[in-house]
Order: sequence, then structure tokens, then C-alpha cells
Amino acid sequence: MPQGIWTRENKPRLEFDRAWKWLLLPGVVIQWFLYTFPSGSFAKVVTDTRVARSPLMTYVISASFYILAVPLILLLLFSIVFAR
Repeated sequence: MPQGIWTRENKPRLEFDRAWKWLLLPGVVIQWFLYTFPSGSFAKVVTDTRVARSPLMTYVISASFYILAVPLILLLLFSIVFAR
């Protein structure tokens, strides 16, 4: 991948060199938000920074997204389409 803004903003240092790694994009985006907008006490900021830099947490956050958010979005769309 070319050098530039992505290497600076890619906190877990994930490389999208295989097609299946694009499934980890929700985790990378959530980690970026955790790193960019820390909140709370100093301990919370340190914890958020550790989570944002962890490649393992990319997998955990992405799996949680697909297990929790995707079915919820599908259920919402289903209820909107068939509510008529």
C-alpha cells in the first residue's frame, strides 16, 4: 500500500493484502474513533489507546460488529420494508 495518510491513521498496522481482511474494516474504523476521540480519565485514555493499537482487538471488534450490528440493521430494514 502506498505511503501516506493511511499508514499514519492505521493504528493497529493492519494491511489489506488479502481479500478477507477487508472484513476487518469496521474494527479499524471503530479503533480509529477510539484513538482520535478519547474521553474520560487518564486511565480511560490509556486503555482506549491500547485498544486502538491492538491488532487482536481489530478482530474482536469486527466480529462483534458482524454478530451484533448487522443482524440489527437487517431486522430494522426488514421491519421497515414489511411494515406497509
